[in-house]
Amino acid sequence: MPKATKKAVSRKTSPKKSSTPSLSQVEPMMVESVMAAPVMNKPMNNKVMTIALIVVAVALLTYKMGPWLFPAVVDNQPISRFGLWSRLEKSYGAQSLDDMVNEKILDSAIAKANVKVDSAKLSDQIKVLETQFESTGGLDEALKQRGLSRVELEKQIRTQLAVEEILADKINPTDDEIKTQFDAGASTTYKSKKLEEVKATITDELKQTKLRDAFLTWFAEIKKSAKVKTFGL
Repeated sequence: MPKATKKAVSRKTSPKKSSTPSLSQVEPMMVESVMAAPVMNKPMNNKVMTIALIVVAVALLTYKMGPWLFPAVVDNQPISRFGLWSRLEKSYGAQSLDDMVNEKILDSAIAKANVKVDSAKLSDQIKVLETQFESTGGLDEALKQRGLSRVELEKQIRTQLAVEEILADKINPTDDEIKTQFDAGASTTYKSKKLEEVKATITDELKQTKLRDAFLTWFAEIKKSAKVKTFGL
């Protein structure tokens, strides 16, 4: 008799439980989550939203910029910076505007002349000023008292050096002018001094005088030809 073949009995292995929820499990979870969420009210009216944002912005600005907006408070009465500006404009506005216009005219004229200021000359001028104010608290302290910064000082010196370069042929004193100046002060300012001893000092004094006169004439001419429009204050 043929041997009975044993049928292999395969064991059914139960599938491992997946840690990832199936789609059928996820859907009810999503529904429950959405249903559990609070019901949103109607969207806020745009006008109301804009007003609310403005109020918040003003509050934040007042909190952050209070000292800037109101530089002083007297008996709970604030003094606004805009009021301060208005007072200053009425008192000094016209003069300040004229000064600013003159600065622009001068800067434009120097740029057109294509003058290059020697950095070494600028440094020398700064050193002279530092030595001059060394015994009175230093140059920086002197600038602070005058409401100026180093940057502003350097710009002023650059401008002066540029003007000197432009007007060079009009500011150098002649030997006759130096001799005349020496003779005029021989009995007082230059008493018991020889011309050669004070020639450099006289030359510098005459140069500064001639520079001032030449500058006033030159600037009047360039201001007359400048295209300036003012609209009042």
